[in-house]
Amino acid sequence: MTDIRALLFDMDGVVIDTHESVTTYWNNLAAQHQVTLTAEDFARHIYGCPFKHTIAVCFPKLTDDQQQTAYANMIAYEEQMTYVAVPGVIRLLRQLKQLGIPSALVTSGEPHKVNTVLGQLAITNIFSAIVTAHDITHGKPHPEPYQLGAQKLSCRAADCVVFEDAVSGLQSGVAAGAWCVGLDSWGNREALLAAGAQHIIRDFQGVRVETHGHERRLVLDGTQCLSLLVMA
Repeated sequence: MTDIRALLFDMDGVVIDTHESVTTYWNNLAAQHQVTLTAEDFARHIYGCPFKHTIAVCFPKLTDDQQQTAYANMIAYEEQMTYVAVPGVIRLLRQLKQLGIPSALVTSGEPHKVNTVLGQLAITNIFSAIVTAHDITHGKPHPEPYQLGAQKLSCRAADCVVFEDAVSGLQSGVAAGAWCVGLDSWGNREALLAAGAQHIIRDFQGVRVETHGHERRLVLDGTQCLSLLVMA
């Protein structure tokens, strides 16, 4: 059983169910600029990746003005959305907060989206730390996002569990040295395992913290649990 000190959560696809909305935005932009996006593009360069990375790799011919327009349209698109939490995640986050177990949100999203999401879900103060696209130099799959998330919690990434639904995000967590859990919410189980996920869950309905005497355990499901160490 692995000992852990903190939990690190991606946002899109982990805290909120945005797979369809993200797909729709980028497909619409691709149609507007006569760009063909493949399944590999979405897996490697869109899901879990910062806007700047996606634009640079998948839309290299856009002018600066077109990029700025796409960014402004993305902000407007995201701000008008109603966000829905992944089943079980808010209950888990509130339990972590109540027990004093550190958690961080580590997202490739922009600060405006994070503020909108946390406000809509009424969990504004639930995370011990937050990392957004504005805090990092290298986005996922680079290890920097999860290294910084762990650093903000005063521990190493190797002492953390990462929850991710995207291949790029899992690669980031694995490269950082974290114990990684993949969320197979849209049929990408094999890709998550190939990216280094050490366990797969569908959502957070079966995830909870249990206390046994002086020991705390993070139960992922009936087959896997992790020992939680109390931070000094």
